[in-house]
Parts: sequence; C-alpha cells; structure tokens
Amino acid sequence: MTNYLNEQKIAMTSFPGLQETIELEAEQKEEALQITNRLAVATGQLALYFQALALVAFEDWLKNREPSLSVEKTEASLFNPDYAQAVNAVCNLRVGEFKICLIPTLGFSDELVTIPQAVLAVPEFAAHFYLIIGIEDELDLAAIRGVARYDQLAADIAGIAVQADGSYELPVTSFSPKIEEVLVYLQCLSPATIKLPAVSTNRDYLEDVLKILTQQAINVKKWLQNQVDEVAQEFAWQLLPALSPLRRLRQSQVEDLEDILTTIDVEIPAVAACSYRQLELAGTPLGFYAVTWRLPDASGDWSLLLIVETMPNQEPPVGVKLRVTDLTQVLKELEWQEDRDYLFMQIIGSEEEKFLATITAADGTENTWTLFESKSL
Repeated sequence: MTNYLNEQKIAMTSFPGLQETIELEAEQKEEALQITNRLAVATGQLALYFQALALVAFEDWLKNREPSLSVEKTEASLFNPDYAQAVNAVCNLRVGEFKICLIPTLGFSDELVTIPQAVLAVPEFAAHFYLIIGIEDELDLAAIRGVARYDQLAADIAGIAVQADGSYELPVTSFSPKIEEVLVYLQCLSPATIKLPAVSTNRDYLEDVLKILTQQAINVKKWLQNQVDEVAQEFAWQLLPALSPLRRLRQSQVEDLEDILTTIDVEIPAVAACSYRQLELAGTPLGFYAVTWRLPDASGDWSLLLIVETMPNQEPPVGVKLRVTDLTQVLKELEWQEDRDYLFMQIIGSEEEKFLATITAADGTENTWTLFESKSL
C-alpha cells in the first residue's frame, strides 16, 4: 500500500518537507533482502540492501502513480555485485526510453546528498533522471526526496572537487522537490532532449572502469618527493635517478630511457620523476617506464608519460597493446608493430583523475595493468 503525504496528515506532520512517502511493506522488505542475499557478497551488504529498498520503493511508487509505466531492471547495476559494491546507486534502470538512476540516502533530514562520481562520469551509468530515495528502515518508510535531470546535475557539479571516496556532496536543494514533474517528463518529453554522453564501443572499457573504481592507485606525486608508496612497491616499481642530459650516472634503465627520449617529441622538465618495472607477458619480457611531472601554471594538473620497451636481444612483440583508460572512455590504445622497439603515450590530467594503463598480449589472453593518480599528500 502506498501513502502520499498530501493524503496522509500524520505523515505530513512527521515529515513536512516531503511531498510523498512510500510505505515499505513486509513483502517489499523481504524482496530487498532476497536481492541482497543473491548477490552473495562478503562485505557491504547493508549498502546493497538500501539500494534494493530504493528500487522496490521506486517500482511501487511508479506503479501506483502511473500504472501505464513500468521499470525495466534487467540491466540494473544492482544485479551485478561488482558494480553494486563499487557504485552506491542503482543505475541502468529504464522507464520506456529513459534511463533512471536511484541514489539511496539514510533518512529524510540530511541537507547534503552524496553523489557517486561514476553515475555522471561513466557513460554506461549516466541517466536522464536521478532520484534521491530516502530510506527510514525502522519506520518502514521510503520517500522520493527530489529529482534532477542529467544536464542540470552535470552543471551543478562543475567546479566541485571530487572527494577522496570518489563522490560529490551536493545540497538536497539541487534536486527538485516537484516529484510529479518526472511523471510528466516520462510521458511527454523526448529522451533526445536530455543529451547523455556516448556509450563506449570498446569492449574493454567497462572492465577497466571497474578497476578504476575498486583498485588502489599508485600516487605518482610521491615519486616527485623521492618516495614510493605501498601500491608501487607491491607492483615492484623502482624509482630511477633524475634524468641527466650529461649522463653522469650510467645506470642501464636510465640510459635506455634517455635513448628513447631522444627519439620522441616530448619535452620533459628536469624535475620529472621516473620509475621503472620489469614484467613478463605471455612469456615475453618487457620494460615499463612511467615518467611524471607537474604542469606549470595549472592547479594540480599533471603529465604521465608511459613507455613499454623490449628487453635486449628480444624480437619486437608484435601485436602487444598498450591501452590507457579513465572513467569516461578509453583514451588511447597502441599496438606494437614490427619496426618499433617501444610503445609510448602521454596523458595529461587533473588532480581528480586516475588513469589505468593496461598492457595486453598479442593473443589477448593475458594482460597486466597499473592504476595511476596524482593526489595531494
């Protein structure tokens, strides 16, 4: 049974800031619990349970407010445990031709709402409409606290820093309390009116995004202070001495790197930090360099130069690929050709961005990856 505040005086007295609430009946809470249990995750069950409650509450609300509309949830992020744990929102819902994203919150009174960066930055998760679903589990109540269009929400977060947990904090007033508007939009608006980012056609993209969302990154800013963090140590990265055009220090990796840098058109400042690791991919030994530096006159922006080279006396590993991905897309992908001894690419990003570098064997059966960031210490 669904109760609306404009019809329920008791609820209006208790929650005067809300237009309508949804009563969570025992069957709905059991359904949410079953969804959570089917995901069979070891940690984070409570967050998944509230995602499931948000979904069943939204379905009930829509069914009662506009029976001609229904929720298509086959591709919902909630049913993929990796995505559900990585992004605290229910993405990839559809009502007709519109994509819907539900963002659960605990209670009805918080003035700030936490918005996962991924629900806006990742094209597959972006939605035409974002609904804030407040949950009061002990009171068996849910409420739609507000709604925002993608274009409006994207404008609101412009210039707002991403928090350490990969989210934004926005005032709940960024979302319209006129919930009935979304019903009008779903029936009368064309989806093309709200332009969403184009979905990537690269089949590796979503797998890369999941790593960006869930794995620890190497903080290359520490390299600039001659430090190596635990993640870099785990992947056996070694800091190299500063590059010297006079080559006063003859160390093989530094020497090899400087030889490569003489053949590529990238201006590297003397303050750049260099690191190196050796790896083996499908039986082929490779050397992997990462060079980073701060960009002048840019607040927190940084450059990352990646180079993959063959080892001495080795044939070029034709078909090996180097791919770099951020949250929004596969930025670049290069494939090794017979006439090359190395692959290289340069990426420039802000302090908020992470870059996943993946090296893949020619037959695609094996790969190795590293996640980079440049975060203030």
